[in-house]
Amino acid sequence: VCYRRRGHNEMDEPMFTQPLMYKQIHKQVPVLKKYADKLIADGTVTLQEFEEEIAKYDRICEEAYTRSKDNKILHIKHWLDSPWPGFFNVDGEPKSMSCPPTGISEELLTHIGNVASSVPVEDFKIHSGLSRILKARSEMTKNRLVDWALAEYMAFGSVLKEGIHVRLSGQDVERGTF
Repeated sequence: VCYRRRGHNEMDEPMFTQPLMYKQIHKQVPVLKKYADKLIADGTVTLQEFEEEIAKYDRICEEAYTRSKDNKILHIKHWLDSPWPGFFNVDGEPKSMSCPPTGISEELLTHIGNVASSVPVEDFKIHSGLSRILKARSEMTKNRLVDWALAEYMAFGSVLKEGIHVRLSGQDVERGTF
């Protein structure tokens, strides 16, 4: 059996959508602890060795995170399995991809962020967890910061503001994430 202990992403609060299941999940001992306890009990590693490995891994992650702040250019070529020869050719001739103008003003993004962090009507009572999420979203908007979930919300909002219908499907819709 496999599960996500903390939900799908930073904006997902599974206690809203699947409270009974997540009450059971929270009672479970984390997999890392179970595995470490077994390895230590079997004599495969000592507690000190385990703790050193955890510290080493944390250091690797912190160093990578620090280095990532210096990256200014995303080199997509590194992500491709192999280049697609001829993909941008038509009848053997190179064809440039047109890129229509896109983008919206910061003012509109701020408006969408404010709407995304507000309650529909004044006397609307919301769950305290959702209230916390909306407050955090409002702070991000005020401070000109955007996480992945707010970026998605802003993207959907900007497309809707242009009068284009947006339809979501899949797991997130079924679970009530959006």
